[in-house]
Amino acid sequence: MKSINFEALFNASPNPYVLLNPSLNIMGMNEAYLRVTMRTREELVGRNMFEAFPSDPDSEGHRQLRASFERVIAEKVPDHLPIIEYAIPLPDGQGFEERFWSATHTPLFNEAGELISILQHTVDVTELHQLRKFAQTSALLSGPSALIETDMFRRAQAVQEVNQTLSRERQHLQELFEQAPGFIAAVSGPDHVFTMANAAYRHVVGRGDLIGKPVREALPEVVEQGFIRLLDRVYRSGEPFIGRGVRLHLQGADGRSEEHFLDFVYQPIFSRDGNVSGIFVQGHDVTDHRRAENALRESEERFRAIANSIDQLIWATRPDGFHDYYNQRWYEYTGVPEGSTDGAAWNGMFHADDQERAWNKWRRSLETGEPYHIEYRLRHRSGQYRWVLGRAQPVRDEQGRITRWYGTCTDIHDLKQAQDDLRKSREQAVQSEKETLRLAATLAERVSELDAANDEIQRFAYIVSHDLRAPLVNVMGFTSELENAQEEIEKFYRRVSETQPDLVTPEARAAIETDLAEAIGFIRSSTVKMDKLINAILKLSREGRRVLTPEPISMSQLLEAQRHSLAHQLHESGAKLVIQTVPDVVSDRLAVEQVFGNLIENAIKYLEPGRSGRIAVRGRDLGLSVRYEVEDNGRGIDEKDFERIFDLFRRSGTQDQQGEGIGLAHVRALVRRLGGTISVASRLGEGSTFTVTLPKSISVSSEAA
Repeated sequence: MKSINFEALFNASPNPYVLLNPSLNIMGMNEAYLRVTMRTREELVGRNMFEAFPSDPDSEGHRQLRASFERVIAEKVPDHLPIIEYAIPLPDGQGFEERFWSATHTPLFNEAGELISILQHTVDVTELHQLRKFAQTSALLSGPSALIETDMFRRAQAVQEVNQTLSRERQHLQELFEQAPGFIAAVSGPDHVFTMANAAYRHVVGRGDLIGKPVREALPEVVEQGFIRLLDRVYRSGEPFIGRGVRLHLQGADGRSEEHFLDFVYQPIFSRDGNVSGIFVQGHDVTDHRRAENALRESEERFRAIANSIDQLIWATRPDGFHDYYNQRWYEYTGVPEGSTDGAAWNGMFHADDQERAWNKWRRSLETGEPYHIEYRLRHRSGQYRWVLGRAQPVRDEQGRITRWYGTCTDIHDLKQAQDDLRKSREQAVQSEKETLRLAATLAERVSELDAANDEIQRFAYIVSHDLRAPLVNVMGFTSELENAQEEIEKFYRRVSETQPDLVTPEARAAIETDLAEAIGFIRSSTVKMDKLINAILKLSREGRRVLTPEPISMSQLLEAQRHSLAHQLHESGAKLVIQTVPDVVSDRLAVEQVFGNLIENAIKYLEPGRSGRIAVRGRDLGLSVRYEVEDNGRGIDEKDFERIFDLFRRSGTQDQQGEGIGLAHVRALVRRLGGTISVASRLGEGSTFTVTLPKSISVSSEAA
C-alpha cells in the first residue's frame, strides 16, 4: 500500500497528475493538473473522469481514452497515448476548447498486488500539434519545414521520455507528499489500519506512531465521536464522504482535549475485483478559519443587537451599492415589510422630488469612494414624508478596496421645521424691527409731545393753585373778620334783647341766631376744604417737578419702617400687617415710600367693621421687573369703580373717612414716573388686592418734570 502514488495530489510538481480509482472516479490531483484543465479541486474530486470531462462517446478521443484505461485495468501495465484529441469545457459554461494531449496511465498496487488506483500523467501538446499541422499545409515542404518536423519529433520523444521517468519521480513525489500542507492518510481493511500519513496529518492528531495501527487503537478518542462508524459506512457502501467544518476533539500532548474543525474527504479505494480495500483521507484543519468565522458571527450578532437597539436607521450595502441590510428601526420607522427595500428599492421610499438627486449623489459616492451625505424626505409609516439626514462611509480592506458601505438615516424633520420657523421668524423680525423703529420714532415724538404737555400741565397747575390761593386768602381773612364782627353783633343782640326786646323782630332773631352762624360756618368749612385741595394740587405739581434719584432699596426694611410709622393706626383699628418675602429694587426711595405708605394707610382706613383686619404685603422677582401685592380683607371696592378710584378727587363707596380723593391718584402718578403700573382686584365685602409692578432698576440718574 505504501507504493500507491498518492504524490500526484501535491502541488509541487510542474507536471499535471491526476489519481483515479479502478472505477475511474477522481481521487485527487495536483495544481498543475488544475491549471491545465482550468478546473477547481471541488469540481473534480469524487466525480467520474468522463462525467468531469464529458465528450461524445462515439468520438475518436473518447474511444482512445476509455480503451487506454481498460488496458491498464485489464493488463495491469502502463499505457501510453502519444497524442489524443480531447476537448475540455471552458470555465463558467462558455463552451469547449479543442485540446491535444499526450498521456501516460500507470497502475498502482497495494502490498497484496491488487490494483487500487491509476495515475494519469498528461501533457498538453496542442501547440505542438498545431505547429505540425501548419508545417504540413505550408508551401515550405523542405528546409524550415523539415526543421519543424524534426523539432516536432524531438518534442514527441521528450514526451515519451517523461513517461519513462515516472518511476523515478515517484520517490521525489513521496517526499513532496510528506511536505504537503493538507493532511493526507490512507487506511486499509475493515479495521482501518494506517498504511500512510503525512506530516500534516500527524501534526493534526498530535502523535506520530500511526502506521500499522487501527484507527480505534491509534486514536481512541475518535471512537465515541462517530468517526469509526463513518469509516465503516464508507468501507461498506463504497460511497465517499465529504465533511465540511466537522468538529473533532483530540487529546493533546498535555492530556487535555483540544477542539478542531476539519474539512476532509473519505474516499474509498477499490481493488481489482471492485471491492473496497481501504480508504483515502485528505483534508485541511480549518479550526482557525472556523474560530474566525465564529468570532465574525459573534461580532455580527453584537452589531445587529446594537444596531437594533438605537434610534437611528442603519443600513449596509455590498461594494457595488446593493442594499442587503437594514436594522429593525428602519422597518419600524417606514412600516414596510422586511426585505422589500433591498437592492435599489430604497429609492422608492423617497419623495419624488428627491429621488433623482439622491441617486446621483449615491452613484457618485460609489464611483469615487467619497462619503455619502445628503438630506431628503423619507416616507414615514404614517404616510408623511419626513426630512432625514443620510450618511454613509465605506469600509476598506488592507489593499484599500471597498468591502462594505455602512450608512445611517437620522430624522431631522423637527429640526428642519424649526429652522424654517426660525428663518420665517427672522424675516418677520426684520419686518418687526423696521416697524418697531418706526413706532419707536413715533413714540419718541409722542413722548416728547407728552413731556411738553406735562410740563405745561404742571405749570398750569402751579399757576392755577397760586392764583386760587390769593383770593382764598382774602376770603379766609374776611371770614375771620366776619367771625369777629359776629361776636360783637351777638353781644349787641343780647343787650338789646335784655333791655328792649320789642326792638328784636323774628327775622332779626333768626338771622342772628341761625343764619349768620350757619353762613359763616359754611364759608369757613368751604375755604378750609378748598385750601386742602389747592395744597394737594401743589403737592402733585411739586412731585411732578421733583428729580428722581435711584438707589438700592431693601424693601423689607422700607416696609418695616412703614409698619413703625403706622403703628398707632394699626393699634387703634386692631389690624395686623404681615410682611412676606419681597424682592429689592433700585428706585427712588421717597416715591416708593409714598406709594406703599398710601396703599397700607388706605387698607387700614377701609377695613370691614367687626372683622379682624389683616393686611399682607408680598412680592415676586420677574427678571427685569418686580411685582408687589398689597392685600387686605376690608370692605372691598365695586368693580365699576376699579378705574375711577385712581382719578383725582374721586372716591368709591361710603364716604365715612376723611380724604379728598387724591391719594390713589398721587400713587398712580408716582408709579408711572417710576416706569411701572398699578391695578386693583377686589370683591365687595371680602377685600382688595393692589398690584404694583416696577422695573427692577431704573436707569435714569435724574428726571425733571
